[in-house]
Amino acid sequence: MDELGELRELERRDAQLSRDAGGLRALDAEVADVRARAEEIEAFLATYPAADDRLRASAAQAEDEIAQRGVEVVAARSELGRARDAEARTAAERVLARAEDHLSVAESRLARVASERAELEREAGRLPADLPALAERAAAVGRGAPDPAPQALLDWARRTHAALFAEAAQLDLQRDRVIREANELATMLLGEPTFGSTPAQARARVEAALR
Repeated sequence: MDELGELRELERRDAQLSRDAGGLRALDAEVADVRARAEEIEAFLATYPAADDRLRASAAQAEDEIAQRGVEVVAARSELGRARDAEARTAAERVLARAEDHLSVAESRLARVASERAELEREAGRLPADLPALAERAAAVGRGAPDPAPQALLDWARRTHAALFAEAAQLDLQRDRVIREANELATMLLGEPTFGSTPAQARARVEAALR
């Protein structure tokens, strides 16, 4: 093979190594996405019992407060009914309005807690249901098929990332050698340095000089 043909071969090898390394990094990006999702699910499952207990306690407290505030409203209405003059009636109306405000606040608090509990339960049903699809995504990477469980997915992600990183680094080293070889050959042919050029650039400079 002549020198120009050798340069073209080095350019072809550089392009192939670049594509191969890019493919590995794309797989690694998918691994990182699977890992992030598995971490999210694992964190939710770890905190779910405490969050559920907290919301149940908050709901019970809100229900107790509603019962208490309801008694206060009934008492205030009774007091208003017993008022005999304008001054007493005005005072009783203020007490009733305050009691009704307190009851409304307690009812709103219970509604918020109920909404939070409903959202928590939706997440509790949805996130674990995502695990089989996540395991399928992991298997599609082609580096083993982990079980559809957060810890298994995380262990797989750590191993797979390490392997892909090492393989991509090896390809980068090979590509560096190809680039260096192409620049050395182009420098020899041109009689001037081409260092810093890609194999494609080095080949183009040599071809231009030979025209």
